[in-house]
Amino acid sequence: MSVDYFPTTQRTWLATHIADGDRGLDAARVHVMERSRAALVAYVRGARVSALGEPDDIVHDYFARNLGKSDYLARWLESDLSLRRWLMNGVSAHIRTLWRERATHARRHEPLVGSARELASDTRGAERDFERAWIRATLGEACRRVQDALQDGRRPDRDAEVWRVFELHVLEGQPYRAILAAAGESPTRDGEERLAVAVRRVLRLVRAELKAILREDGVRESELDAEVDRMTDGLDA
Repeated sequence: MSVDYFPTTQRTWLATHIADGDRGLDAARVHVMERSRAALVAYVRGARVSALGEPDDIVHDYFARNLGKSDYLARWLESDLSLRRWLMNGVSAHIRTLWRERATHARRHEPLVGSARELASDTRGAERDFERAWIRATLGEACRRVQDALQDGRRPDRDAEVWRVFELHVLEGQPYRAILAAAGESPTRDGEERLAVAVRRVLRLVRAELKAILREDGVRESELDAEVDRMTDGLDA
């Protein structure tokens, strides 16, 4: 699969849409919300701020107050931060804003002080939850892109079969011998190696798509390989 997500101008899909007027900005907002919602909900849940409301509601409020601003995503592009770090910082700041608003409404400062301590003590766990959810979402998106390409009806039938082998072995954990047996083939060493070659091919495609997505999210080129290695740890042929 050969798709040029990043032409010589180095303008990503998001950057292009953010700069493309109201319609493009709306598309960028939808994309960001779809990509990040689950990870941000995991972050809020890990921060243990239930006194402020349900995690889904807090994230929804964060989106409404911030992504609705015409310059919010443009400021991300200027920040030199990855998208996930920008959003994590943003929702953390939003939680602090909610605590201040709650304290002001109650005309007391004690809840703000105590809850700020609680938030600080739980940030590390919340960040881990965010990272795990972000990796799952990003890896899922990369796999969907590869699956769509390999199962395109215009491609050879063997490409769809290659994806199915990858799905069975890597995503569902079935051994090659079981896959061969289910297909009516004798589980030979040559047969297992043939499937391993197919899986390695798909893994290369998934890694390429992960790099494309991470570039889109503003990850530095020098950090891409390490990020992809971290995200695909445990996925092997």
